[in-house]
Amino acid sequence: MTKEEIEAAKLLTKCKSSAISEINTCYHPSCSDKSINSHILQKNGILSTIAKDRHLWEMGIDNFKMPPFQFKRTGINQIYSFNCFCSKHDSELFEKIETEEIDFNDYVSCLLFTLRTIYNEIWRKEVNIKFYDCLIKERPDKFKNPAFLEHMRQEKLGINDLKHVESEIWKDINIGTESFVFENRTISRIEMCLSSFYNFDTTQEMGEYIRKHGKDMDRVSEIFVNIFPYKENSILLMGFHKKDEQKVKGYFYTFFKEAEKRVQRKLTNLMLFQCETWVVSDQFYENKIAGIESLFADGVSFSVKNLNERQIFDLNIFKDNFKEKYKSWNKNTLGNNV
Repeated sequence: MTKEEIEAAKLLTKCKSSAISEINTCYHPSCSDKSINSHILQKNGILSTIAKDRHLWEMGIDNFKMPPFQFKRTGINQIYSFNCFCSKHDSELFEKIETEEIDFNDYVSCLLFTLRTIYNEIWRKEVNIKFYDCLIKERPDKFKNPAFLEHMRQEKLGINDLKHVESEIWKDINIGTESFVFENRTISRIEMCLSSFYNFDTTQEMGEYIRKHGKDMDRVSEIFVNIFPYKENSILLMGFHKKDEQKVKGYFYTFFKEAEKRVQRKLTNLMLFQCETWVVSDQFYENKIAGIESLFADGVSFSVKNLNERQIFDLNIFKDNFKEKYKSWNKNTLGNNV
């Protein structure tokens, strides 16, 4: 790295650390106590079942390396976590799915899996806004420009959408309404945990709406997804808001009606190109990732430019030949060789 690149990496790292440290209040709507380190999916009973020597792998950003997207093996106490709730609410809210056998047909249980997913995404967006703000203050000559300010605007719009979902979840918890639709399916075991949400509306569709109406969509339609090992298999748990049923149902229910092989391809595409919050075991890393780490970084870069996120490529990370298929896809689609 050149001296200029090192200085830039130091600034990025400084601003990201500062942004993370500033968000430390419990997300419970009636609480202002200090938040603690909370796992997106519970450590005991889910993460622990695939954590050899209490460690898992995740992909993150290392500003001092190229490409910056790097895999890291991290201890189970720190990985897949963020400052979410205070100690009291973290233990009391999730008792139903952490200390008992989980009933995936129980509405409240499904809602609780969605709650941490939503708050993790709100937290990530709040971190990004503070991160961008720090960069603008430190280097306005470089970062105070229309493109960078648009990134901040989009993150704020995303938070507004998620705040609506948040309020609906708390309404359901507090008064027993059911604002969402959830479905679950048992699939072949895979030593991966994924907990995320993604927009059903593609970048292309949202762009066409802006061109036609001169404004952003009033709200985007979100799909919530969790995949994690449970007993001898893995569980696929997904949901959406009832307001979006007419728009998303034709797509959504394919995950629960189609043959598992087709669903595996869809889940693989979500993992590679749409959902960032996932962790894997040592065995998964060795079998599916080791030696082709750069392809996963290429996938992140591709996803930023892809306008049709619902497009499904013939990739299946559940299969033994995934590495070779991903190499071939990368070469044919992006023109890269490994």
